[in-house]
Amino acid sequence: MAYRNFMPGDMFYRLFGFFLNGLARLAPKQAGKLAFYLFCRPKRRGINGEERAFLKAGSFKKMDVNGQVIHLYGWGSGPKKVLFLHGWQSNSARWQPYVDALEGSGFRVLAYDAPGHGLSGGNRFTIPENAELIQRITNAVGGVDAVVGHSLGGYSYLYARSIHALPAVKRLVILASPVTIGALVEVFSKALGLYPKTVACMMEEMEVRTPGGLQLFGLSKLAGTLCLPGLIIHDQQDERIPFCHAEQLAAVYPEAKLIATRGLGHRLRSDEVVQLVVGFVNGRCE
Repeated sequence: MAYRNFMPGDMFYRLFGFFLNGLARLAPKQAGKLAFYLFCRPKRRGINGEERAFLKAGSFKKMDVNGQVIHLYGWGSGPKKVLFLHGWQSNSARWQPYVDALEGSGFRVLAYDAPGHGLSGGNRFTIPENAELIQRITNAVGGVDAVVGHSLGGYSYLYARSIHALPAVKRLVILASPVTIGALVEVFSKALGLYPKTVACMMEEMEVRTPGGLQLFGLSKLAGTLCLPGLIIHDQQDERIPFCHAEQLAAVYPEAKLIATRGLGHRLRSDEVVQLVVGFVNGRCE
């Protein structure tokens, strides 16, 4: 499951939300199916020349996952490995500052474009499917020493840890990630102007389509396996995922340190954040 990077004033999506609200009164099941369909469809962001050059500078491998071609990238060399997980409507090029900062540190940096993102195939993204992909990749590379996840990338990893037998990692970094499915639904429903009845129809469809049900997305379930050093970074002015999500995660993850930024927004693009993450991954700070 995921959320769209909608602008609340986007007329097309507001009109589509108006249509869904009307359909929910006449055919609630169909409205739920259609809303969930849209909920899982990312808008693929184009990759510019500089980003493409960066991706090509590393090693490259294609993986066939459930009939979709997934692009897996690698940079650097060394005995240790760190896996970076991007968020909604992003791609692996976002990690270039981190790759540059980790150069010569003894880490092999790995990242992949999620389904419907970057250069990977598909047009659908759900957290359970991304979690399965995380399991396949970590097992295929023989495990990793650290994981860094931004937004839905971090949430996908928490979900993957709770339902799959993943190889053990030594350090975990969570950047601006939600910790409840409700946060994603709220962003989506506000962007489209959905009525509570329409949202309820979508949630019913989501419950049916989610293996094990939505209770598996609960924070108590996600935090049950968190017993490793962690770093949580979240901006107090995050316009998409409120800072309270970081506070809730920190409350049930005592091994993690919470760092609050201000003025960086959801993307957390700054040299300071890069250095904090790289230092933590390298074991220079707790």
